Parts: sequence; structure tokens; C-alpha cells
Amino acid sequence: MEISRIQDIPAATITLDTALATALGNVIQTVGKPEFFHGLLEFLTSICPMHSGGAMIFSRHQRPQLLLYRRWTSARKVGVLDYFSGAYILDPNYQRFLAGGGSGIYCLRDVAPDEFSNSEFYLQFYSQLGLADYIDIIWRIDEDTALSVFLEQNKPSTGFAPEQVAAIETVLPIIFSAMEKHHGQLALVPAIGGDDNNLIHRKVQSSIDNFGSSLLTKREREVLFYMLSGYSATLTADRLKSTEGTVKVQRKSIHRKLEIGSQAELFALFIRCIPYATPDEDSDPLAAYQSFVAPG
Repeated sequence: MEISRIQDIPAATITLDTALATALGNVIQTVGKPEFFHGLLEFLTSICPMHSGGAMIFSRHQRPQLLLYRRWTSARKVGVLDYFSGAYILDPNYQRFLAGGGSGIYCLRDVAPDEFSNSEFYLQFYSQLGLADYIDIIWRIDEDTALSVFLEQNKPSTGFAPEQVAAIETVLPIIFSAMEKHHGQLALVPAIGGDDNNLIHRKVQSSIDNFGSSLLTKREREVLFYMLSGYSATLTADRLKSTEGTVKVQRKSIHRKLEIGSQAELFALFIRCIPYATPDEDSDPLAAYQSFVAPG
């Protein structure tokens, strides 16, 4: 299996003491059982301390499915945007999966766009959870599916240290072997399917493809996606092989045509339109939403 690795981090040396051996033994014992991911997180936190973590399935044809979420510290009492209702499509970890990213360990700071911390997705999800850092361990099941085990550090910590990331890389072969064995015994993917998940994902994908199509040009809609995802005008221009000045003009045109004045309004409008999307049609969910809320 080809594994994507973090570059420029020296290899770590891990001492297999009694505690670590016990945690590893628990992973082996729980393969194929519901407690597997609890055991895997316990093993990982003995190597790389975390405040919270979990596991989910990424799918190209369904919305992500949360298998486990656990916090070692008390959760913050905040109103968090429902990630699974559609915001996941803007998650850089999920976007990397859709782009075909291979099995490996990924730090958010290395995969997120340059202005991700100013994006509404970050402000309404990552920031509201109080996260300082996030690591995603991806095991690619096939072209359309992957298992994600994620680790989180809360503020006010400075995040995961390079040596902690290196320690996880050292045990990646063990982690992936356990995941593969567990997946083979438990048949994860068929168990999480369902018409509702499929329909929601199709609405989300249709919204990404068609949001604003009744008002915006094709290039403006491409710029719109990068705006929602947290890309600066400079990086957007680089991705679209354009110029920063042109992208800034297109951004102003998008704000004018959609009658919005901020990134927050754009993000909120996109999320509100998702339920009005029509899968398998090239119709604009924004037009359907505006027709529904129009007075009279």
C-alpha cells in the first residue's frame, strides 16, 4: 500500500512499555468488535496525547458517517453548525479525500487553504469546538471509500508537536493493519448505507455544482467555491491560472449579484439552499430557495 507521509519530520523512537503494550493488546483483542475504535484511540493517545478524537467513514457517494467521537476533556457548551447536514463538503480533509489523497497521516495546517482560519466553515465548526490542531489518519478502503481516524488538540494548546506526528507515523503500519482486519470482519461500508444519507449527499453535491448558476458565470462559480473553502484571492488565481486582480473583480461581482456583503452571509446562504437542491438536475438551488422565501 502506498502511504502519504509528512515530510521533513525525523523518525521517532517509541518505547514499548507496559502501558503501551497493554493498549496495543487491547486493539488486537477488539478487532471486529464495536469497541475497536475506542481501543484504537486509547492506543493513539498513549503515543500522542489528545483532547478528543474519533472515527468516520468518508464516501464519494454518501455523506460522511460518524462512527465514534470521544472527548477526554469536558465539551464546550457552544452551538456548533451541523457538519453532517452539508458543511462537510467544505472540509479540507473531505476535499482531499475526494481528490484521491492516499492513505497516510495529514495535519490540518498542511492541507488547509491559506485563509482557512478566516473562513466561515472554520469559524462555525473548528473554532466553535475550540480546536487548536487536528490530525487525520486516512486508510483508503477503495477509490470511493476511506476510513478516517482523527485526533484533536484543544485551545489554549499550541497543537501537536512534530515529534508527536512522527511517533504516529512510526506506528502507521500497525494502525493500517488493524483497520484492514477490522474492516474485513465487520463490513463497515454496507452497514452505514441508506437512502437518506445518499439523498442528502446528492443534494450537497448538486449545491456545490449548481449554487448561483442562475446568476453567476461559470468562472464566477469556480471562484465562489474557493471563497467558501477559505482560499485567498492570490491562491484562487493560482488554482484557476488567472490573476489576483481578476479574481478580486470576480469576487465583487459575486457579492453584488448575490446581494451579500460578507463571507458569513455567503456561507449562510449556501447552507440554507442545500435542502432546495434537486439532484440529477442542473437547476440552481438558490433560485428554488428564493422562490420559496419570496413574499406573496
